[in-house]
Amino acid sequence: MTLAPSRNGALWVLGGLVALGFAIRFASLGLQSYHHDEVITVARVIPGSFTDMLGEVKRSESNPPLYYVLVWGWAKAFGTGETAMRSLSAIFGVATVPIAYLIGAELSSRRAGLVAAGIVAVNPMLIWYSQEARSYALLVFLCAASLFFFVRTLRTRHPADLTLWALSSALALCSHYFAVFAVGIEALWLLVALRDRWREVLPAVLGVGLVGLALVPLIVAQVNPAHIGWIGGSPLSSRTFQTGVSFLAGETGHVIAEPPRERYALLPAILVGCALLLVGLRGSRIEKRGAAIGLAVGLGVVVLALFAALVGKDYIAERNLLPALVPLGTAVSIGFATEGARRLGLLLALLLCAYWVAFDVHVTQTPNLQRPDYRAITDELGPPKVPRAVVTWKLAADPVRFYLRDHSLRIYSGKTPVRQLDVIGKSTIGRPSGIPTGFRPVARVRFERLTLTRYMSSRTRQIPFYVLRRIRTGFGTDAVVADSPAGARP
Repeated sequence: MTLAPSRNGALWVLGGLVALGFAIRFASLGLQSYHHDEVITVARVIPGSFTDMLGEVKRSESNPPLYYVLVWGWAKAFGTGETAMRSLSAIFGVATVPIAYLIGAELSSRRAGLVAAGIVAVNPMLIWYSQEARSYALLVFLCAASLFFFVRTLRTRHPADLTLWALSSALALCSHYFAVFAVGIEALWLLVALRDRWREVLPAVLGVGLVGLALVPLIVAQVNPAHIGWIGGSPLSSRTFQTGVSFLAGETGHVIAEPPRERYALLPAILVGCALLLVGLRGSRIEKRGAAIGLAVGLGVVVLALFAALVGKDYIAERNLLPALVPLGTAVSIGFATEGARRLGLLLALLLCAYWVAFDVHVTQTPNLQRPDYRAITDELGPPKVPRAVVTWKLAADPVRFYLRDHSLRIYSGKTPVRQLDVIGKSTIGRPSGIPTGFRPVARVRFERLTLTRYMSSRTRQIPFYVLRRIRTGFGTDAVVADSPAGARP
C-alpha cells in the first residue's frame, strides 16, 4: 500500500500549506515593535535617494546591497511602518514554502516535498526572520532556489537548469555573504558530478565566482569591528549550540536579551532524530541519497563557517547560518516521508508541525518571547518636558530614538544637561544602581521583562557621560539617549 499523493492532490495540499505559511506570517506581522537592526534599515539605510541608500550600505552595513535595493523601492511604495516594511520579508518567507516542496519532490517524492513545505511553513526560526525588516528571508529564499536548481541539474543535466542555478546562486551571494558556503558546496559538487560536461558547468561556476569577486571591494569597505564585535562576546561553542536551539525553536535567547530556552527545542530535537533514524534504517536508496544531499549541504554550511571561525573569521551567529536550515529541513522531511515508515513518519511530521504552530501562536501571546516592546516604552516616556537622559541597553538606544521620532541624540562623551533621568532596565534586577546624587525616584512602570524607572532632580544638572554609563540596567552594555523640550542638542 502506498501513501503517495496524486499530483493534483499534492497541489491542493501544497496550496493549503502556502496559505498556512501566509496566515502565520502576516497575522502578527505588526505585533512587535522594531528591533535594533530593523531600525538601522528603516531609519539609517533607506531614507533619502537611491544613491544615499547605496552609500549607507557601504558605510554602515555588513551585508551586500540586494535586499536594500528591493526594500528601498518597497518603502517608497508602501511606507516604513512595521507591517509595510516587514511584508517584503514575509512574502519571501511564503515563497520559500513551494520551493521547499520542489526540493523535497526532486530529491525523493511528492510526499517528502509536502512535508518539507509544511516544515518551512511553520518553523519558528523561519517565521521570526520572515517578520524582520532585514535580508534574512531573502537569503533563505534564494539559497532554497539555488538548492532546487542544483539538485535538478544533477538529475536532468539540462543547461537551462544549470543557468537558473547560477542565477539564483549569484543573487544569493548578493543578499548575504554567508550564502557563499552553500553556493560553494553546490558549485564544487557540480564540477565533480558533471565533470563530463565541464564545458557547460565551468562557465556557470565561473560566472557565480565573478559575482562573488565583484563583492570583494564592498566587503573590504564594510569591515568594521563595531559591526560584528558583539559576535565574539560569547564562546563559539555556545553560539553553535544556540544555533541548533534556534533552528528548532526560533529566537528565544540572546537576540532578545533573554537566557536561551532550550526546553522549547527538546521535543523538536527528538522528532528530528526520529526522522533521521527512519531514513537511515528504513529508507530506500533514493531516499537515503536525497537525505544525504540535504545533510551534506546543510551541515557543510555549518562546518565551513566553523572552519572560518577557527582561522580567525568568526561570524558565527544563528541568523548567519540560515542557509543551512532549508537543506537540513529537507533531509528531515525525507525521513518523515520514508516509504518504509508508512504512517508512522507522517504522524511524527504532523506532531512536529502541530507543535511548531502551537509555539508560533504562543509567541504572539508571550511578550517575553518577542522583541522588546519599545513602542510601549516610548509611549510612556512621551515628549520631553525637561532636559532628560534615557539610559538603556545598547541595542535599545536606536529603537528608543526611532519611536521618539528622532527628537533625541545618542550620547558618547562629554556632559549633557539632565533634570529627568529614565532608566530602562531588566525587570529582574530591581532598582537600578549607580544613580547620580541629587536624583530621586518618582515613577516605576513595568513592561513585562523591562522596567522604566524615572528619576527627577530639583534643577538641571550637567552630568558627565561616564557617570551615566555607570548606571546598571542589567544588560551587558548600555547606551545613553538625551533630548530636551526645545529640541536643543545637548
